[in-house]
Amino acid sequence: MEIVNSLKRKVGKPILSFFEKNIYTWAFFILLVISVASVIWLLYMQVVRPTNMVSSVPNHVIKTLIDAMILMSPLFVLKKRGLIFIVLVLVDLFCLSAVWYYRNYLDIIPFSSFLLVENVSPLLLDSALASARWVDWLALLPTVLTAVVYKLFLQKRVLAERKRLWWPIAAIVGIAVAFYAMLSVRDIKSGQYTAFIDRFMTYPNNILYIDNNGLCGYTLYQLVTGLIPEPELSDEERAKIDSFFDDYTCYTDNLIQGNNRKNLVLIIVESLNSWVIGQQFGGVEVTPCLNRIANDSNSIVAVHVFPQVKDGRSSDGQFMFNTGLLPLQSGAVATRYANLDYYSIAKALKQKNYTAVSMTVDCNNYWNQAEASEAYGYDHNWDRLNGAEVVPDSLLMVRAIEQIKTEKVPFFYQLITGSSHKPYNTPTRPTALSNAEGFPTEVRNYMEVMHYTDRCIGAFIDSLRVNGLYENTVIAIASDHNQLLEPCSVPGYNDIEVAFIVANAGLKYTHKSVMGQIDIYPTLLDVMGCNEYLWKGLGHSILRSSVCSAVGWNKAVYGTPDDSLVPQQIEAWDISRQMITRGYFTIKR
Repeated sequence: MEIVNSLKRKVGKPILSFFEKNIYTWAFFILLVISVASVIWLLYMQVVRPTNMVSSVPNHVIKTLIDAMILMSPLFVLKKRGLIFIVLVLVDLFCLSAVWYYRNYLDIIPFSSFLLVENVSPLLLDSALASARWVDWLALLPTVLTAVVYKLFLQKRVLAERKRLWWPIAAIVGIAVAFYAMLSVRDIKSGQYTAFIDRFMTYPNNILYIDNNGLCGYTLYQLVTGLIPEPELSDEERAKIDSFFDDYTCYTDNLIQGNNRKNLVLIIVESLNSWVIGQQFGGVEVTPCLNRIANDSNSIVAVHVFPQVKDGRSSDGQFMFNTGLLPLQSGAVATRYANLDYYSIAKALKQKNYTAVSMTVDCNNYWNQAEASEAYGYDHNWDRLNGAEVVPDSLLMVRAIEQIKTEKVPFFYQLITGSSHKPYNTPTRPTALSNAEGFPTEVRNYMEVMHYTDRCIGAFIDSLRVNGLYENTVIAIASDHNQLLEPCSVPGYNDIEVAFIVANAGLKYTHKSVMGQIDIYPTLLDVMGCNEYLWKGLGHSILRSSVCSAVGWNKAVYGTPDDSLVPQQIEAWDISRQMITRGYFTIKR
């Protein structure tokens, strides 16, 4: 007993003395932890909890506090301790961005997206703010109060206690390691995992990784995996990829002979959900141009296309349509691997002496358009059309016609629209669509925006006719990705499926079942009579295969679960990742 009392005196007294000498630093630390815990808890409740409804709330209270303490622990080694507000603001920004990103895309924002400073624009900021809710700003209130208290009462006192303290950091890290070690042991005993490290290496998606290991664990994992380069493909792995393609049906014949030398215009429409096609309210059709094409006797129509984009969003859609490859499950291909020499539809057409041109309403550095378009084989890439800050779809179509009229044939033009990007504010020229009953305001505004973009596409097609170019031009229209909107219970409403429509296709075909965005590339090759090009992509031409399913990045099956193509569609994600990241393609020269 005497020994215990002696230890208490030797250990307890110095600790109490330490707290007494650093009382204002500790008070500041507690306020910082509360501030960070507030925004991390927002992330948990708005992102993690909706993804996993059985997530343990008590466990996440502890995880949130541990994350907050770790993130604010640099305070103890900073001489100028006010610098910790930089860390606090960065955490606030990340958590808010993650919440707003999730409300639009049902996924966590990748760290690589924060490096895409060239993507920041007034449109993007408006889109993000449109996703904000009052609870988001409430979560920032502790940060504001902490800043006020520090400035008015604590700053001078904390600066007077500026001695560097390493042991609190070691203690906090020790608590975190012990807590997660305990969880890992528990999971092994319950049979959920077989090895200690499994908890930290096995996860279905990024949100569930945060659910398992907290925000700091997720950050550490992303940093470590991001710094470790992918190894080159082994001979065995290359053989496996070759074997995968052996299971694909080989064909070189062309179904539509008349399209062999036709021009191709691919219009990639921003955020086009297919449910608007065929809809009308108050005598006004949402998409009269697309409706005419869909009803034409010379068109291909698919309105049950499952979007397979991931972190690259619009750029992922463009990547699939151009290369026939699936996007990465983490990060955007267009920014991480735009230096590779891909097979592409542009290169297939250029073998037949086509000129390939890409035109977009965005700046060339948005989603790395300049380098990506070169990787896809385009001869020219026109952005923002003479440097204008905001280029509406109408101007894109006018400039495209001006360019096309002087272009030698045959040509391939890719037109990337942008006016239908979120947010969907009050339309400048409202129609009867703004009074459609049963729809939330955002959905009505969305219909108005799509009505405008459809009108621009219609004017473009009319100009092709006037200039005698339509009969010799195939016009393919595809959605880059879907757009999640306010919940709506109106029958027929669906903000998951997107569209793929081909005008002047050379045949009439309506694909009534599900297909994936990855199936658009081989279908376009089929339409254009380019099947001598050996790279048919990872999808299937809907003109040849009975496609009735698609698989998402998380291996979830959409459509017919027992479709014979599903095992191949699941494996295609891993095959595509290996081809992109592990040296299957050569570096562009």
